[in-house]
Amino acid sequence: MVASVESDGPDGSILTVSGTPRVGALSTPWGEEIHAAAIEAQLFAALEPSIEMARSNPIVMLQADHRRVEALFARIGSRADEERAELVRQLVSALRVHMELEETHVYPLLAAQVDADLAEEAEVEHQLARDAVAQLEELTPDEPGFDAALVMVMAGIEHHVQEEETEAFPGLVARVDADQLEELARQLTSLRAELVQRDMAPPKESRPPRPKRPSEGRQQPRNKRKAAKINPDESTKADLIQQAKKAGVSGYSHMSKADLAKAISRAK
Repeated sequence: MVASVESDGPDGSILTVSGTPRVGALSTPWGEEIHAAAIEAQLFAALEPSIEMARSNPIVMLQADHRRVEALFARIGSRADEERAELVRQLVSALRVHMELEETHVYPLLAAQVDADLAEEAEVEHQLARDAVAQLEELTPDEPGFDAALVMVMAGIEHHVQEEETEAFPGLVARVDADQLEELARQLTSLRAELVQRDMAPPKESRPPRPKRPSEGRQQPRNKRKAAKINPDESTKADLIQQAKKAGVSGYSHMSKADLAKAISRAK
């Protein structure tokens, strides 16, 4: 075959191909498979440095979380109601893991070496996001208020992501040395594995407490104070989660409002 290129004016050209194509090894299905495998190997080899950098770069990790959440928002908005419930579950799980990663390791570093006010503002935005997510969780996709709650979550997350990627993350890169960033990546990877494993574990069945038999001849001391019971209907789930964290309750992210109230009352 012969190919030639001819001018077609100042801004264009014409490609002309003539002749009969030669039939070689690559023209067979077997040859095409070999050729595709070679291209795939070259592609992975070219991407390996980027993949390795993503594993050791905490900023790339956190930005990847942002992109995943954005993709879930788009999928929830375009799916039927019966598919949205599972996508919302994935969204809530992804947001909880991401926020706990940042609050545990990223924001303390941000406050210490970049900007304490910026770290505090990010914490406040996380709490607002938790409140909005809690409202979203209380609705099913076919309820009238679901779309409005989803839009509220999306707006808050979009604003938060923009501030992190334009202020917080560049500040960390500029002020934190390479060894600290590498250690941060290690911490995030370790904690993420722990949180994902906890999120995938089936919830433990709660057994009702056994009734205590009063001992004969013994009475409860009069000065013993009973733990104040918390009414789950008087607080949002986000508030209960914050109280659970302060009280040292473990596994709070998988609890219902009623379970959170009981666990907090027992811990106090």
